[in-house]
Amino acid sequence: FCNINCMVEHCTGRPALPKTAVAREARRQKSVARALSLKLLRSVLEQDIDRVQAMRKFVGSDFPLMADANMRWTVDQAVKAATALASCGLYWLEEPVIPDDFIGHARVQSVAGVPVASGENLHSTYEFSQLIESGGVTYPEPDAATVGGITPWLKIAELSQAHGLQVTSHGIHDIHVHLLAAVPNADYLEVHGFGLERFIEEPLQMNNGLALAPDRPGHGVVLDFEALETHRHTT
Repeated sequence: FCNINCMVEHCTGRPALPKTAVAREARRQKSVARALSLKLLRSVLEQDIDRVQAMRKFVGSDFPLMADANMRWTVDQAVKAATALASCGLYWLEEPVIPDDFIGHARVQSVAGVPVASGENLHSTYEFSQLIESGGVTYPEPDAATVGGITPWLKIAELSQAHGLQVTSHGIHDIHVHLLAAVPNADYLEVHGFGLERFIEEPLQMNNGLALAPDRPGHGVVLDFEALETHRHTT
């Protein structure tokens, strides 16, 4: 089993939801997840800070809450935001700056004291070693689809363990549930609500905030091609 972290706002291509809509979505996701992650999508920093503070009040002081900046800030902006959000007790602040600014990551984490999750946009174990050794991350976040597959993902998990860090995931939760279940330093499984489960014969099973790694052969993902047929593009 893996603890589940669900995204409250999971699509950066759309406008940020108003706080009332975010609250409704958070209430729904909270019923199936052990933690929630809020996308920071506003153009004005103070508005994002206000939304996180409102969400903390909504979910309560003990519920694990994350915030995802999606690389949108400069280092100075990230330090300012993380400092302002320190009182919110974030479980982590995700991708506060661009992926390969390892020194910037370290500055954000050391100045503000808020744990940082990052790495979904890194592409190699070498980059992860730089990020980890810089002191810029508390929760390394390799994505098997980005770092080259299962083998490098497991190497990054091992590297993280050697530095006393827990590893989390990004996207493709039907694959990452296996990987997190296979390592001793697993943290949350990120579950995206993109609706792709309707195209999978046996989607990820969740129960009381926990995800069950299936015992089917291989990665266990079988596409429902009949469901996909309606989306076939012909010319």
